[in-house]
Amino acid sequence: MLGAEIDLMPNEKMILASNPHWFYFWKQVAAAAGVIGLLLLLAAVDVDWLNTVIGWLVIIAVIVLVLDVAYQFVQWKTTRFAVTNQRVAYQSGIFRRQGVSIPLNRINNVNFSQSAIARMLNNGIVTIESAGETGDSVFENIPDPERVRAVIFQQVEADEQADSDRDAAALAKALRDQQAVAPADSPVPATERLAQLDHLRAQGLVTDEEYQAKRQKILDEL
Repeated sequence: MLGAEIDLMPNEKMILASNPHWFYFWKQVAAAAGVIGLLLLLAAVDVDWLNTVIGWLVIIAVIVLVLDVAYQFVQWKTTRFAVTNQRVAYQSGIFRRQGVSIPLNRINNVNFSQSAIARMLNNGIVTIESAGETGDSVFENIPDPERVRAVIFQQVEADEQADSDRDAAALAKALRDQQAVAPADSPVPATERLAQLDHLRAQGLVTDEEYQAKRQKILDEL
């Protein structure tokens, strides 16, 4: 289906998605201006044989322009740039599809560039530096590239925080499981329990009040 959304993976949410900026059609606009110029020339010239030549040129130019516009529109419609809560994705192509998928945890940096004209049109280039063999990925004709850059950074930070929360939750569960199976006559040393408590506090899994209360309880048991 033309313009189909990028397929999402389980638990993946779409944050931002768009087709290329309308500046994608600048060549077709220039070609249309050329056709208009031929029509004006046809109206101004009063030589039969020259009018015939220009008339055929106009007909051929219009046919080629219509076909090219139709093809480029389908190409534009099937090109998608998206940012999700897990990756940056890009896909394009009509018959031969191609795409790029960059996980958020592999993104090292995001840059954007705009010429003076591109700034007026709110269009630009987004370059993503990522770890791996692919190196930099360059995406052209991106609408509002500065906002896109900000959105990607927000999702990278959110992904890092989610990974940290998952790691902390897994550690806390492991500590609880360890304490649950530990023999009654071989309790966990107080120094280790204090270290575990400090780690839980650093991960934000216990409040300051809970931390102080549990720490005092451990100290009282010494």
